[in-house]
Amino acid sequence: MKYLLVILFIYGLCIIVVNGSRTTNKINIWNDLDPNHKHTTLFVHCKSKTIDKGRQELPWGKLYQFPVKETWLRNTLFWCTLRHGPGYTIGQQFDAYKYTGVPQGSDYDWIAREDGIYFRVNRGTIRKVHNWKPMPP
Repeated sequence: MKYLLVILFIYGLCIIVVNGSRTTNKINIWNDLDPNHKHTTLFVHCKSKTIDKGRQELPWGKLYQFPVKETWLRNTLFWCTLRHGPGYTIGQQFDAYKYTGVPQGSDYDWIAREDGIYFRVNRGTIRKVHNWKPMPP
């Protein structure tokens, strides 16, 4: 009887871990560059250690999004490079997702504007977190 309880307990933990890892978060990247400027297309490239989301050219006013499935170890990391301007020579590279205790099923919004990159979680308070800098082509 004692062994049956131990087996049931371990089985329950396995179900919790597997079900918890199926919930995904979303990374949303918005191009909110000034539409009155000549170069309004945003270059986006996001990847993790094992997944490369590919290079995207995001027109003004558009959204690029992808799901992120957190591992049970809570060590998933995605970093993104955003670029704009003539020849995409103005940009920034940053960690777009890493586990910080935010509940699963959350939205990570990154908004590219002329003066920098802004961030918010779950439609919360938006704040500027990165300035643009010159980047080699």
